[in-house]
Amino acid sequence: MGTPFDYAVARLINACAYVKTAHDLATKWRLDLTGGFTLDLYFNETLGKYSYTLIQGSERVMGWDNAAHHPGLANFPHHAHRPDGRIVPSRLGGDPKVDLDQVRQEIETFLSARKLPAE
Repeated sequence: MGTPFDYAVARLINACAYVKTAHDLATKWRLDLTGGFTLDLYFNETLGKYSYTLIQGSERVMGWDNAAHHPGLANFPHHAHRPDGRIVPSRLGGDPKVDLDQVRQEIETFLSARKLPAE
């Protein structure tokens, strides 16, 4: 039986037209997206830790996580890594059922702006 995280990932996969393939890697999900982008999705329910990262090649393009290494930001420890390198407060709260919808929307906006075709 799947976890709430798995169900949230499945909902993201079904809702995002940029997803080409999905791989359950036991500790995280890896989604191959249009344009050579990859989305890694990690969530540890026991620890309440998450990391959602959009990658192109070997470079992080943008991401969201709750590692406790930016204590000065609002909504600490939740923060986002922007494409321009800035680290900003995140609207995510640690619930993948809610958070992955926000992540999907931001990624779709980012990819759409690059005029990448949906699959």
